[in-house]
Amino acid sequence: MAFTLEHSATHRSATYTLSLTAHDDGQVTLDLRGRSADGAVEADGALRVPQAAAAEVARLLTRALTAAGALGGAARRRGAAPNSHAPWTSELDSALRAQWLALGESTPAGAAIRELAAARQRSPGSIRARLSRIGCDPDVPGRSLSAETAELIGKPLTAEKAA
Repeated sequence: MAFTLEHSATHRSATYTLSLTAHDDGQVTLDLRGRSADGAVEADGALRVPQAAAAEVARLLTRALTAAGALGGAARRRGAAPNSHAPWTSELDSALRAQWLALGESTPAGAAIRELAAARQRSPGSIRARLSRIGCDPDVPGRSLSAETAELIGKPLTAEKAA
């Protein structure tokens, strides 16, 4: 007895529909269709596999689609900054330190951190954490961490950071 299951999901402005049909001959057909809000085709394809291999094929498809999504940035958490998890270089650290220390102490720290984060396409939390790692006081723009404060928060100053 043949049967069909159908599931739809919307991502951004496109709706995707996946239909699975089990046939009497022991085969399974997966049919994927996707259309944007304006009707443009976003996805179109079919795959026919033996029913006995369906679970293994599903695992392979999951791995492949997850990897493809990561390559295109789709696996990034919703709302994550584009440069989240990008490595910090000594040049990036030096530029951040110089910009922070050039600010006046009367500058609101939160606003300064948000501005630095936006310019670097990083989250405010990552900028705040990085400031203490490079010897800057994240609570007071324009101020370096004192050796005592750095030790207290577990970020001992190196000669480079104290300079």
